[in-house]
Amino acid sequence: MEVLVALLLVAVGVLGFIALQLRSMDAVNEAADRTFAINIARDLAERMRINKTAFEQYKESINDNKKDGSGCFGEEATDIPNCSDTKMADFDASEINNKAEQQGHRVKIDACKGSQLNCVYVAWGDTDISTSIDTCVAEDGSYKPNTQCLVMEAY
Repeated sequence: MEVLVALLLVAVGVLGFIALQLRSMDAVNEAADRTFAINIARDLAERMRINKTAFEQYKESINDNKKDGSGCFGEEATDIPNCSDTKMADFDASEINNKAEQQGHRVKIDACKGSQLNCVYVAWGDTDISTSIDTCVAEDGSYKPNTQCLVMEAY
């Protein structure tokens, strides 16, 4: 009888340990998604700062989820000296959108809520920003509960 009670206690302990392991795996996955979102938003913001004159083209290409930018670099780059700021924006947007999609993320550029600046929004998981950023942030600019998104001010 004592052995059965001891086995029952060990089994409860092992089940608790398994639950903790599952929770820690979820936390690791969330941290990886958040890190990727920070990196992709930073990459896009820096590209836009370098090519400031084409901000509207970046916004259009990113928000339309453009993935086929004619390259100013790489194998398809045949006219590098004549690469315009809008072609560069299309190329950058296609690279960002392709990287984001490979990891299950969605990128959008829109005005920051509660600010005069423009923001880069990156969402993943169940949070969908394809039609509106309202699923990610409230009117005052705060994050909505239980959303999986990141907001970074671009400029």
